[in-house]
Amino acid sequence: MNEIKEKSAVGSGIPATDIEKTSTEIINHAIEKINPKSIKNANRYMEVVAEPVAKALHGFCRQSEEFARAIVETDRTFQECLETIMKEVRDALSDIDTYQRAVEFYFPGAKVEFKMTIRMSEWETEEPEPEKPAKKNIDLSLDSLLDW
Repeated sequence: MNEIKEKSAVGSGIPATDIEKTSTEIINHAIEKINPKSIKNANRYMEVVAEPVAKALHGFCRQSEEFARAIVETDRTFQECLETIMKEVRDALSDIDTYQRAVEFYFPGAKVEFKMTIRMSEWETEEPEPEKPAKKNIDLSLDSLLDW
């Protein structure tokens, strides 16, 4: 009577593997929906940003299933997203503003954060190593070991 049961999401009764599969399907569907090759009659600005915006949105989908789900559940297209981003752009638009507009198009209220780091050589590590705690000296004496 020793049965092995598949783990399920808390309170859902759905096996964890099914949830992971569903999550992956949602993310993949969102990524498919954001296709820079699907753009028609794009102006030169839209053509310039289509590929980088698609890559950024793909990355955001992989980071957040909730964001991916918002893309899947909307009727809005990637073309409409690019048109909204480029609305009222005159000469230039920063990368962060471009990505922020794209994210807000699909998920109003969501914010994009950037982290820029300079690496002066290829040997510098990704993240600084945490400081190791100082080693404490241990004093041992025969008297403390032989508590007579």
